[in-house]
Amino acid sequence: MTQLEQVKKAIAYINKKTKNFKPEIALITGSGLAGSVPPLAKKVVLKYADIPGFLRSTVPGHSGNLIFGVYKGKKIVVMQGRFHYYEGHPMKNLAISIRTLYKLGVQKLIVSAAVGSLDLKLTPGSLCVLNDHINFMCNNPLIGNHEPEFGPMFFDLSEAYAKPLRKVALDACKKLKIKAKEGAYIAVTGPNFETPSEIRAFQKLGATVVGMSVVPEVLTARQCGIQVLGLTWVTNLGCGLAKEALSHAQTIAETKKIEGKFKDLLEAILPKL
Repeated sequence: MTQLEQVKKAIAYINKKTKNFKPEIALITGSGLAGSVPPLAKKVVLKYADIPGFLRSTVPGHSGNLIFGVYKGKKIVVMQGRFHYYEGHPMKNLAISIRTLYKLGVQKLIVSAAVGSLDLKLTPGSLCVLNDHINFMCNNPLIGNHEPEFGPMFFDLSEAYAKPLRKVALDACKKLKIKAKEGAYIAVTGPNFETPSEIRAFQKLGATVVGMSVVPEVLTARQCGIQVLGLTWVTNLGCGLAKEALSHAQTIAETKKIEGKFKDLLEAILPKL
């Protein structure tokens, strides 16, 4: 079965359940951010496990729901939890959900994630609005996975993260008094955290934050022509930059502290996209 056929099966199921709801904006919530979803009218919740062809999220803090609804006139779809390469999914299968969103009508995508900071001034609780990325996963969901209906094989990434959307986010952060700056995300496979030597190397490469997701989603979205806004919350300093050992429990705990702020930020941003 081709990926286009998989997507069509998912679309048929979703359209039946949502009565052909056509979302214009998609949001992917990262670890511990499931509760940050703004209140949606005409809400419909579908479990990933029930959608044909969809993957299943196995990571604590990822609820595994696809939520549809309307917020201040904007038709929204929320991926409450994402899929990761380190879960054992073939890299090309990480494109299925984004391609499904595209075929549903999504034009703009907000990706959120918990990250480690490589910048000592960007401390836990801060927001890094992504302006670029470095793919250090040594893989790409589009390899051997080209279907013309999802865009060209070769596409430009000079503005992987849309500048106008970044401005909306930074202006909202300023009004809400959220500490934020722009920066580059470096994607690694995980599931282990990075070593101190790796963190020092990533700093020299020009990365601002590090994480284990985001980039496969962004690559797929940009091939489809979807504009992307990357919002990443710092939960810890990179290994070797802080005294404490890193853990996923720490990631979830720190993210819970900013869940309310992130909800406020999304409520400020969504009507302006």
